Parts: sequence; structure tokens; C-alpha cells
Amino acid sequence: MKMITAMRNMGQLQAMTKALVISNVIMSFGLIYSVVALNGQRDRVILVPPSMDKKAEISWRSADKEYLKSFGLYIATLVGNIQPKSSSVILESVSAFMDPAIFNEFRRQLMTLIEDPGFKASNSTISFLPGSIQYEPETGRVFVTGSLITSNSGNQKYQKQVVYEIGADIREGRPWVTHFLSYEGSVPHTVGWHVNNSQHTGKPIPDYAMPFNQRKSKAATDTDTQPADLSVMRDAAKQGQAWEAVPADPGSAAMPANRAEGKEEVIESKESR
Repeated sequence: MKMITAMRNMGQLQAMTKALVISNVIMSFGLIYSVVALNGQRDRVILVPPSMDKKAEISWRSADKEYLKSFGLYIATLVGNIQPKSSSVILESVSAFMDPAIFNEFRRQLMTLIEDPGFKASNSTISFLPGSIQYEPETGRVFVTGSLITSNSGNQKYQKQVVYEIGADIREGRPWVTHFLSYEGSVPHTVGWHVNNSQHTGKPIPDYAMPFNQRKSKAATDTDTQPADLSVMRDAAKQGQAWEAVPADPGSAAMPANRAEGKEEVIESKESR
């Protein structure tokens, strides 16, 4: 009888051991899953900066439109205000947000403008006054429209309407500029604008202007895409150099010729009058 009882107890112990082993295995898998899930979970930060009157939300891979509009305005304001004394600071500050795909080209163009001997000799400054901000959620682009003003030491001012187009992306909790374009006028080049332009000119729509779900894969290349374009800044700098080459008559600035083109405007300050 004792032998039978001992065998029965041994069988029960073995069954209990197997149950414990199985439960430990299940708990181990559960622990591993929990660790992986926690590592992949990122907090969402809600900000209310002093310069904004609305909440701005940013997470590990995305942000709301208020944050992206604020970021686009920040980049446009940095790039649009060039002064000889602060140009190197602006260059380093804005370059830190450039995507690696456009970093070299953007920096090259901005450096060319800042280091231009003619622009330096003209003692001119370029300033940007934003007027409106528009965000396009289907492409992740921010359009900042405003006035680009070139001023010189003689109180002359050359003004034109421009649009800064910023492609914004959030990666690892920080914003990146995926492309930066500038062009004259007050009409942003939205998806609708590109569709109409393509129908009239026959030119293909650039990949960056396509909705996210219609874009090419990262492996594909788009030869028509210009990731960085600071042409409006170069044109503004040339105006400053023109003043240096041909001193303007305070009583008759080159206002008629510029206004005849319907794109720019030369403004005289009260001091020059």
C-alpha cells in the first residue's frame, strides 16, 4: 500500500511540475511581449508655446497641424531674414532641421547667397514679413506667404510677394524639412494647383506634391524634383547689388520700371522723402 501511495504522490508531483513549467513559459512570453510593447510605446507631448494661442501636439512619428504650421513659420522666418552679421547663425540654425536628402543642396545655395561678395558690399539686408500660413495634410506641406523686403543703408526698400513651401516630417520625435521651395506670387502650389498646371503644360506632377498614398517608393527617383530652391532670395540679393552699382536718386527710385512688371514694388522711406 505504501508503494502504491508513493507512486501516486510521485505522479501528482510530476503533473504539478509540468504545470509549473508550462505556466512559467507562458509568463515568460507575456513578460517579453510587455517589454517589447513598452519599448515601442511613445508619449504624446502637448505644448502651448507662448507665441501660439492653440495647443500643439507632437508624438514620435507625427504632429498636429498647429505644430507643423508653427514649425513651417519658424523655418520660413529664419531663411527669409538675412543680415551680414547674423547670417552664419541663421545658416547653422536652419541647417540643423534639413533632411539629409536636401542638406547639402540647401546649405550650398544659402552659403552662396551669404558669401556673395556683391551682396556683402551692398550692405543690404533681406527680411520676410509673413502674411498667411496654410497646411496641406494630404502632402504634409506648409505654405508661408508674405512680403520679402530688401533694404539698404540708403533707406531704399525693394518688396515683392513670395511663397515659402516647406515639406515637414516628424521622425523620432523631432521635425525635419524634406524639401524647401520658394517662388514669387501669393498663390501656394497646392495639389490642385499642380493638377491644373499639369493639364495646361503637360509637365508631370512632382512626387513631393502628390498625396502620401500616391507617392513613389523611396527607391524610385524623381528627376523633376528640386529639393531646395532659394531663387527668390538670390533675386532679392541682386537688387541690393544693383543699388550698390548704380546709386539711386532719392527723389526718383526705380519705381516705375518695377511696378510696370506687376510683381515687385520699390518703397521709399519717409527719411528719403
